[in-house]
Amino acid sequence: MNRRSDKRTQRRSKRGLSRAAMIVPAVAAIATSVAHPANGPRAATVVVAAFDSCEKSNARADYVCDGKGDQEEINAAVSALPGAGGTVLLMEGTYDIRKVPGKLGGVIVDRSNVVLAGQGTSTKLIQAPDQNTNVIRIIGSGVGHIAIRDLYIDANRNRNNSGTGDPNISHDRFEFCGIKAYCREPRGPSGGVPNHDITVRNTHVLNAHTLGIMLEGRNMRVINNVLGNATSDSVEILTGPGEIRGNYVDITGRTHVAIGSDRADSMIMADNIVHVRKGGDIDIAFRSWAGSSRHVIANNIVTVEPGGKCSYAVDARGSETVISGNCFHTASPDHPLRVRISAGDAVMTSNVLQNVVIEVDDETGGEQPIIIENNIMQDSRIEYKKGKLRTSAPVK
Repeated sequence: MNRRSDKRTQRRSKRGLSRAAMIVPAVAAIATSVAHPANGPRAATVVVAAFDSCEKSNARADYVCDGKGDQEEINAAVSALPGAGGTVLLMEGTYDIRKVPGKLGGVIVDRSNVVLAGQGTSTKLIQAPDQNTNVIRIIGSGVGHIAIRDLYIDANRNRNNSGTGDPNISHDRFEFCGIKAYCREPRGPSGGVPNHDITVRNTHVLNAHTLGIMLEGRNMRVINNVLGNATSDSVEILTGPGEIRGNYVDITGRTHVAIGSDRADSMIMADNIVHVRKGGDIDIAFRSWAGSSRHVIANNIVTVEPGGKCSYAVDARGSETVISGNCFHTASPDHPLRVRISAGDAVMTSNVLQNVVIEVDDETGGEQPIIIENNIMQDSRIEYKKGKLRTSAPVK
């Protein structure tokens, strides 16, 4: 049977099988990814090939796409996993992603214990023009233990730039992302158990209309990705605890924030590079939210090339913050980077700063200490407005 030409018949027949019967071909052709007791459920791998995957990939695939609306096959593969969960493996090639009617995205992950994995940058998920949706949407009360990895996601914001949403409804105006996780529909009934334990790893997420990656819940991790321009944030985690580590953020156009948290406590933002190239224009490289607590912003690099713009290397609005071991640099002494500390119980130490202004402006009124010590400050200075500052460095 020609898998590509008869894929719709194939898909209907697969949906008609029992869940156990559906997974037998995948288990026979591909090694089981997670071992379970012999009398228990088995997690499996379901393989999806693109319309332009090679013949060998097509031959091992359970679903083969035709290059238009390929989210259909990917979503069918997610549904075909057994109750224990498993992996949907996307082979090399280009996948055309379109909005599922009545849903908040193209690829929908609405169950727990799922890995959606590709072959690295050779597996490309491209949002088709005029879809104005999330490329991948993780949704469902209590849904967790999800991994998105080894993919190239282009949200195609130049041709998907008309999404708005209601600014008075939480999350509604942010349903236009590369990857988004939130437990329910913003316009639906309130409540629901938050998402948890979601990891995005080794993935390119580029050209988002709002956010590249937006994850709300506990133990959200964004690790070793390549991120690009976004109208809002390249990556943002809400609620926390969470970790944003080892990412490269390449800013070549207009972007609001590279790496940030929103009403999230206990956040680590470490070992990232924010590279603002010529033509890049970004407001904030790293941001924590007012009223939040316990942020570590450590061992990062912010560098701004000639012809690039960055207003704030760090906008630390939360309390109990450590800013340590970072290198902040801009090539333009006439437009220095700024580090803003606007809450107490903060320590800034052991950073290398070139053309940087540290702005101390505690807006909380709590009179908790702000300690700035042992930094290398090349053409840099402290500007004091208010707060309980402790420093031996010169203060303006």
